[in-house]
Amino acid sequence: MSDRLTQLQICLDQLVEQLNATVHYVNVYSKPALLDDDPTSVSNRAANAPAPQSQQQQQQQQQQQQQSPQSVQQSPKDEANEDAKGSSKPPEAAEDDFESTLDELATDIVLKSRQINMLIDSLPGIGVTPEAQMKLIADLSQELKQVEQERQAKIKEKNELLVKVDDLIKELATGISQARM
Repeated sequence: MSDRLTQLQICLDQLVEQLNATVHYVNVYSKPALLDDDPTSVSNRAANAPAPQSQQQQQQQQQQQQQSPQSVQQSPKDEANEDAKGSSKPPEAAEDDFESTLDELATDIVLKSRQINMLIDSLPGIGVTPEAQMKLIADLSQELKQVEQERQAKIKEKNELLVKVDDLIKELATGISQARM
């Protein structure tokens, strides 16, 4: 039973990891969407707001440009490189790739859920009456007593054999020592 419980715990941990990975994937790669129909709502304004880090970068760039107006103009190629380095968000996945990956993640979650349900159904006591469980416990208790009696008999037999082996070793040692004299 503990093996099934361990498997169940492992599966639950894996399901939590899959759910976390799926939420992270959707959070990173999905396009922002309005949360409700009112575009002026606080939640929608927050969803469309630029990231705080990009605001700070823009302010720093403006300050640098104001402080050093005499600096040499950068080529458009250099500006594109800076934009690519400065962006903290990964490039958006293609719509088809996003949908197929999302389908795959959802399928993995469903399969893991089914595996968990199967493990739960295989646990003892599910669908068994309390009387049947008590009978099973009594049978297992009786079997345990028989196994314990067999174990005690084997321990006794082992001790008797050890005594015989000790006696044989003593006789052999005595015989060898008398033969040398």
